Amino acid sequence: MPASVDVEALVYTDGASRGNPGPCAYAFLIIRGDEVVARRSEYLGRCTNNEAEYTAVARAMEEALRLGIRRIRIHSDSRLVVSQLTGRWRIKDPRMRALSSMIKELASKFELVEFVNVPREDPFVRAADRMCNGTLDEVAGDFSV
Repeated sequence: MPASVDVEALVYTDGASRGNPGPCAYAFLIIRGDEVVARRSEYLGRCTNNEAEYTAVARAMEEALRLGIRRIRIHSDSRLVVSQLTGRWRIKDPRMRALSSMIKELASKFELVEFVNVPREDPFVRAADRMCNGTLDEVAGDFSV
């Protein structure tokens, strides 16, 4: 997708769960121009993969706001999260509805937020995936299910 002149930063997110539910982590990268201006991965405890994916989006948006970024394009390999956040799919799960509400509240603080579904093979999504798995490896080691 060509870069929009209206977008200040590109955000790439991922969530990971070892077991579903199971131990989870999220990660994101925020890129302005050619520079990664923020990256983070954190352990979430026990949750579902979808909860981790939603949390990645929310935490990335919070960080973008902290950095003064007001126009973002968020990339995720989670078709469910992108389809639900863009209103294409209904949100049935109460936990996902709560996370979606939080993200909508965050989105109201931006001038522009775009959500884009990208393949898992996207190099920045793969980097976020490696960050998630590194966090899970560090925090709790091998989570056999």
